[in-house]
Amino acid sequence: MTHRYELEKYKGIRSRYECPACHRKRVFTRYVDTRTGKCLSPDVGRCNREDNCGYHYTPKEYFHDHPENDSSEMRRDNFGKDRTGYDTKVTPRGKTSQPQRIDCISQEYIPKYLGTRSDFVYFLRGLFNEPETGPIIQRLTGEYCLGCTDTGAVIYWQIDGQKRVRTGKVMRYNSETGKRLKNGCNAIDWMHARLKRDKVLSDEWELSQCLFGEHLLKRRPEDTVCLVESEKSAVIGSGVMPGCIWLATGGKCNLKAEKCECLKGRNVILFPDLGAFDVWKEKGETIARRVGFTLSVSDTLERIATVEDRRDGLDIADYMIKTIKTKN
Repeated sequence: MTHRYELEKYKGIRSRYECPACHRKRVFTRYVDTRTGKCLSPDVGRCNREDNCGYHYTPKEYFHDHPENDSSEMRRDNFGKDRTGYDTKVTPRGKTSQPQRIDCISQEYIPKYLGTRSDFVYFLRGLFNEPETGPIIQRLTGEYCLGCTDTGAVIYWQIDGQKRVRTGKVMRYNSETGKRLKNGCNAIDWMHARLKRDKVLSDEWELSQCLFGEHLLKRRPEDTVCLVESEKSAVIGSGVMPGCIWLATGGKCNLKAEKCECLKGRNVILFPDLGAFDVWKEKGETIARRVGFTLSVSDTLERIATVEDRRDGLDIADYMIKTIKTKN
């Protein structure tokens, strides 16, 4: 059966694009409409760096996030099929649908990799002027279960509201500047990918991500939630404004309705990075209405940004770092 939307067939380097998640060039394949030959959306597709990136935004997820773009002819027909080519579950009366399977990583790996010797934590110590035993450092590393590899990379564990470990994002930083190291062996890695390479997890294991910091929500049911793009911003934000719960989507394109189900009934402040304000505002408001939470969108960065800030793609963490260093 031919699906309405399929990954674009390789026709040379012009048919491969920059990944919206890892920003590597010529590694991203977009979904195209088989009827028109046009791509569905520039961010709907799959990165071929499955171990190091793993980004895959499907047409089904896109239409779930953007129902206004799902025309009537793409909706389910009389045969119980979605006209996008994807099966839709039809639940008979009196029966309930099967819950989605969530593959997890054993919790034993969190204490195994727990540590404060990563380059990122070293940067935090300098930023907050504390030793590794200081109260802010201990709180941040403890609440977010920050891990550390033998090479000094930080592990951002994704733990959901049921304390299930979905994966861990492995990243390297410059310990002096706090800037991410992006090249070669310092590119993003994932704990599930490492465990697959070590044959601890089977090839059938499927990644299902959640918000970074989601496990903190049940501990503080009344507190305001601050939602940012990067894990680094969430950790630094929590250090500066501990009265709020700071969560991260893990990427500009990872602001999705299914990830935000855990925010139902909460008060949420969205902090878009520079250049993403309009997209995140529109997407966030759509998700908030669907899930059912109160949303406000901070325009702080848009108001204070200089030309250089916009060129460099400033985020809320950069702003907080500048503020802290100015005070010091």
